[in-house]
Amino acid sequence: MLPDLGPLYADEVKKGHIAQVVDGVLARGCNRLAKVILQHLRQMFGYAIYRDWLDFDPTAKIRKQDVGGKDVERDRVLSDEEIKLLARKMPEAGFFPTTEAAIWICLSTCCRIGELLTARWEDVDLERGVWTIPETKNGQRHEISLSNFAVKHFRTLATLSHSTPWLYPSRNDKKKTRPVCVKTITKQIGDRQRETPLSNRSEAVHALLLPGGKWTPHDLRRTGATVMAMLGVEPVIIERCLNHKEQNKVMRIYQRHSYAPEMARAWALLGERLNALTTAVTADVIPLRRVD
Repeated sequence: MLPDLGPLYADEVKKGHIAQVVDGVLARGCNRLAKVILQHLRQMFGYAIYRDWLDFDPTAKIRKQDVGGKDVERDRVLSDEEIKLLARKMPEAGFFPTTEAAIWICLSTCCRIGELLTARWEDVDLERGVWTIPETKNGQRHEISLSNFAVKHFRTLATLSHSTPWLYPSRNDKKKTRPVCVKTITKQIGDRQRETPLSNRSEAVHALLLPGGKWTPHDLRRTGATVMAMLGVEPVIIERCLNHKEQNKVMRIYQRHSYAPEMARAWALLGERLNALTTAVTADVIPLRRVD
């Protein structure tokens, strides 16, 4: 936004200026980013009007659905065969071991990629098998019970970044005082699912292409939840594992059970399933264990 709007006073910004910013982002093919930028600008100008700093909102006549089309709800889930294929293809991708670990940790914990990339070692207890996320998207503390599968990949990560407070320290910060950019893993995965390579990026553009189409780190979160459901985990437990806020206000106030044991079992079942899929990729039959 700054190259176009930075030199202007707030009351000088017109609808055309907003359109110029949004159109530039759309021209790069970043439809979702264009919508987010419009949303943030609308919030900013709305606050200025609320404070009587401005008399009009230059974003008011720009409809969200006119910016990059309607939002499409993603439903991409990796199948069992794709998870096995991913395990076979991973060596071809040319990833750092830390990136491979991130993929399997996201899949086995159903965490958000940003939560993992900004995590601190002080919040990970591998002896107890617990990862605590102090601050999450819904503002609540979230405690993840780590399966043996997840612990294995955390231990791999620990051997590579044990001397820093961050699980994923920034490579551009020699003092290791900040974590890596939260878009890093998403970009690396995207670069390996392209038709042609981008300049100064990975040449292994087809390394992670799967039969079901392109996938992202957030699709791993959805996949983990889906596998839990296939294993017979109750929806309420899956929602807790995803750290989704209870939408029913009455239930949120009066039902105070933590579901910690049930959640731990759900993560354990997911880890067992992923371990079977990734370590027996050539097996003809992999049993599907359900919750009794």
